[in-house]
Amino acid sequence: MPSPAKRIISLIPNNTEILFAVGAGTSVVGVTNYCDFPIQAQDITKIGDHTAMSLEKIVSLNPDLVLASKRNPEEIILSLRDLNITVFVIDPKTFEELFDSIIMIGDLTGYKFKAEKLVASYKSRLDGISIKIASLNKNDHPSVFVGSPSRNENWTPGPGTFISRVIERAGGRNIGESLPPGKWAVYTMEMLISKNPEFILSTMAEGEILAEVRKRILKQAKNLEGWQNLSAIRNSQIVLIPEDWLLRPGPRIIKAVEILSRSLHPTLF
Repeated sequence: MPSPAKRIISLIPNNTEILFAVGAGTSVVGVTNYCDFPIQAQDITKIGDHTAMSLEKIVSLNPDLVLASKRNPEEIILSLRDLNITVFVIDPKTFEELFDSIIMIGDLTGYKFKAEKLVASYKSRLDGISIKIASLNKNDHPSVFVGSPSRNENWTPGPGTFISRVIERAGGRNIGESLPPGKWAVYTMEMLISKNPEFILSTMAEGEILAEVRKRILKQAKNLEGWQNLSAIRNSQIVLIPEDWLLRPGPRIIKAVEILSRSLHPTLF
């Protein structure tokens, strides 16, 4: 690009969060229906959701940069490029890739210095956690299952997913390590019972009262055969993190690591 972008469209919520975090929020002219953070993003023109969006609406906003994801429809991305609209696709799978993406977005929008400062602060916070858990041996890393009590299928992330990396950074072990790498898959009740996780990691909506959500999950689990005898349920070891913090690979995922690390290792923090 010959100069920093001034009219930007974001095709996925975590890209929107990064844009505002680096200081480029005032240049964002279009976002998806699900781009709800920060609150200023809610007032920006909507172009659809991340899988069903209006090409005509995007073009009408005259963007000089579209920030996309591999989760967006390929035909939309190719159509934009055919129209000579600059498209930058990010799809971070690791914290290092996320940090590189933040700096690149800062560079594309004229806020590289602020982006670099942000990344330095994020790395410092993660390093602080790593230092505290460095003395732990393997057996001191508690087992964690990602999910909620269910009578049917339990979907959980496998190794190499961002959530699995969050667990590792927080000093835990994802019991879904035998699942296909980089994917979410069904975890059977038999598998769950055999692993007997020490902690259950689940999500909650922002604004919900943590104690009430935990109480509801424990009550539900104690009424389900198999779940009721899990170590995590018997010991009330339920960790709840706002859904968007944990599931969006953006700035707030650092908070997710901090919450989880304090929950898994309360004596270290």
